[in-house]
Amino acid sequence: MHFVNILLFTSFFSILIPIVFLLSKQQNFKIALLKRLAFLLFISAASDLITFLIHKLAIPVVNIYTTVEFFLLSYIYLLLLKKHILIYLIAIFFIIFCMCNTIYFQPFYEFQSWTCTLEGLILICYAIWYYMQLMHALPTVSVFRFYPFWINTAVFYYFGASFLLFISRNYIFKTQTVEFINMTWSFHNLNNIIKNILFAIGIYYAGVKPGSNQKVYKYL
Repeated sequence: MHFVNILLFTSFFSILIPIVFLLSKQQNFKIALLKRLAFLLFISAASDLITFLIHKLAIPVVNIYTTVEFFLLSYIYLLLLKKHILIYLIAIFFIIFCMCNTIYFQPFYEFQSWTCTLEGLILICYAIWYYMQLMHALPTVSVFRFYPFWINTAVFYYFGASFLLFISRNYIFKTQTVEFINMTWSFHNLNNIIKNILFAIGIYYAGVKPGSNQKVYKYL
């Protein structure tokens, strides 16, 4: 099997990694952050399955998922960040932007790269904001065993590494060869795999108490 196809299918099934970790402990669903992350993971899996089975729906499903993903991740950052009013205002701005972009620039049945780019930019800013917040109030445990750190790192890595791809996606798909498109989008698939692994690490550490065999659950 061609390497591009291997990455494609690995990316497709990689969503199962954090889902398996999530379902492995019933106590995970007592953690507010993980409950919100669970919605994102299950919706992501559903959208991937729909686009895989019904190719004609791929672009509208991706456009819908982009918006849903933004609001679910913003919902998670409401727990992690302190300035809730700013997050609400940004969410309202995002809705207005999505509507204007759909009506005037990129219709619903075209990949809405500007919406995707804005989502990535905002979420990168949220991730950096949370890193700065952590620097001013480090947890008592090692930051590498602090599960919100890994959830935030998954967001920061994925949107940071894929940002230029989101901006240039329509141009690449309209002007470049199939080989170049496959090579370029394989980088996105690799980013998606890494993101899901980072989510899984965060879910794992959500219940681990350092230096003990016991489990602790933070009700973030």
